[in-house]
Amino acid sequence: MSTVRDPVVVAEHQQDGVWTLALLVPRDLVYFAGHFPQAPVLPGVVQIAWALALATPRFGTPARCKRMEALKFQRLLRPGDRVELMLRYDTGRQTLHFAYRDGDKAYSSGRLAWSAET
Repeated sequence: MSTVRDPVVVAEHQQDGVWTLALLVPRDLVYFAGHFPQAPVLPGVVQIAWALALATPRFGTPARCKRMEALKFQRLLRPGDRVELMLRYDTGRQTLHFAYRDGDKAYSSGRLAWSAET
């Protein structure tokens, strides 16, 4: 059984406070086992966890958030997919904006917040 839990960060760069990470979704992720064996799909909760984990060393944000807002899952992420993850932290609102994309194709996006305000 696989123990791979993280994406492969192929490249990354930061410009004007926005981090863009080129990611490869490993074919042997532990999350694919039992999550639709005939057509494996990366669960949305894992996409959120990756955004949080990858933002932590880049922005100094906590590894857990208090709120999730405007979550959209538009395309399925599958084994072997290559995507860009864009991360932007709004310090005033304490929110992390994330988006998984491949060119003009949006996979998922949302905001993760650390303040308890609504």
